[in-house]
Amino acid sequence: MAPRFLLWFKRLFVSPDLHKDLLKYSLFKELNAHQRKIMASFLHEREFKAGESIFEANYPLEVIYFIESGEMELTPILAADGNTVLKKHQFVGVLDLFSEKKRLNSANARTDLKLRALSEKDFQELIAKDPALGVKLLKACCCFLSDFIAEHSRQNRS
Repeated sequence: MAPRFLLWFKRLFVSPDLHKDLLKYSLFKELNAHQRKIMASFLHEREFKAGESIFEANYPLEVIYFIESGEMELTPILAADGNTVLKKHQFVGVLDLFSEKKRLNSANARTDLKLRALSEKDFQELIAKDPALGVKLLKACCCFLSDFIAEHSRQNRS
């Protein structure tokens, strides 16, 4: 009886982590529960049907997309680079954010897609509003960009 009472009592003061699913995205893996809650309040849900265009290459960056379900196909500006398929818990737009804020690829929904979107404006606001959260996000972006560069350097050497 006592352990049940303690669990019940604890639930009165500790709110459940409703945004734990954000940990599956590498940009959010260092965020604590409170920071994930803030992050979630800035994310907007978007849905696309299979075959729909999501964005076009060279268009201005508006949002970073985080894939909740489905598949997205990216077609680079240079067709020789080949298409890339992104799936659940991957994201697109970080490279664009740090390179002239223009889309480097075109994107189409390969299947029905559920996405979360973070606008570039909201990204900047988050950094200004909560510097600790901003540092974590920028550090995660740097890690992502570093991994991307390293991976593409290896591919070009092969």
